[in-house]
Amino acid sequence: MRLIDRYIMGRFIGNFCILLMFLFVFAVSVDLLLELDEYVDVAKEQIGPDGSSVAEFIALVKIVVNFHGPRIFQFYAYMVGMLTVGAMGFTFSQMYRNRELGALLAAGIPLHRVAMPVIVAALGLNGLQLLNQEFLLPRLAPMLIRKHGDIGQEGVQAFNVRFTADGRGNLLQSPSFDPQTASLSMPTFLDRDEAGRTVRRVTADRAVWSPDDGAWHLTNGLAITPGTDTAAHTTAMLLGQPIDRYPTDLTPDVLTIRRFGQFATMLSITQIREMLQSPGVVNADALVRFAFARFTTVMINMVVLVMVLPYFLLREPASLLRNSVLCAAMAIPASMGSLLSLAMPFPGIPPALGVFLPVLVLIPVAMFMVSSMRS
Repeated sequence: MRLIDRYIMGRFIGNFCILLMFLFVFAVSVDLLLELDEYVDVAKEQIGPDGSSVAEFIALVKIVVNFHGPRIFQFYAYMVGMLTVGAMGFTFSQMYRNRELGALLAAGIPLHRVAMPVIVAALGLNGLQLLNQEFLLPRLAPMLIRKHGDIGQEGVQAFNVRFTADGRGNLLQSPSFDPQTASLSMPTFLDRDEAGRTVRRVTADRAVWSPDDGAWHLTNGLAITPGTDTAAHTTAMLLGQPIDRYPTDLTPDVLTIRRFGQFATMLSITQIREMLQSPGVVNADALVRFAFARFTTVMINMVVLVMVLPYFLLREPASLLRNSVLCAAMAIPASMGSLLSLAMPFPGIPPALGVFLPVLVLIPVAMFMVSSMRS
């Protein structure tokens, strides 16, 4: 039986890899055709006006690989559930057409036992997704949030930071924040009292974030405190008091999340735990959902896979085309609806518990489908 298990598991993983690469290459090809001018312009800019056609083509390939290469891990994260369903369908359809399922049934092996190698392999592929989410996506996040205007760069372009409040109610403003270097250009920090009045203004030519002490290290920093209009105080306001660091919970990750909401979905559990220590500057409920949703997603993927097994584990003649359509009609709405509900808050239910509600809804359906399978 181990030989049969290895055979089924090998065919399933092979089909999964083929589907993954085919769909990813297809998506990249569509994007390349739609945005070809953007890629070509960046390639010409890199090689200069005197570059040859061969050099331009090589530069174009490098740019496409640089822009889309890291996205295969993001694509894997999004598609692993549907790809396991597709690979299962192809695997058992091939075995059905080759009369292999009939031979296994004749040998006294029930169809539930035939499905075990696929379920184990799918669980392993979803386990890889957890490692992908925890270790790879957080490191690649600056590259994954790039838009087509950032083609050829190692991260997103610098953007302005409008007045943003931290957990203490103080404000930060900067005309340019560079996520790649974690630096602010010409930042202004406004310390405010409980009534919202400014009690100190801190300015600098540049600020660089230091994770060691949780503060922005300032270049030519000045702290100005408003007060009564006396000659001495006016002189102090003009000169300011030197300051070299400004502690705050407005970290580069927080600023990036407020600009690119997608960035939050790529954080590791460790990063989310650190950000939850400053609930005043982040959406704590959303981050808790993102932290638990990665485990719920694995459960949803596995339940949906089990739910559609009866459409391909067949003991009697049936139309594979019809069953494939029925499988898609059940798997796609179940997966998409469940995954979309993970981002929705449920009133009165803690976010750590609410993300498991779709699993509780799908489990009875999966149990009914499996119990109705004739093996």
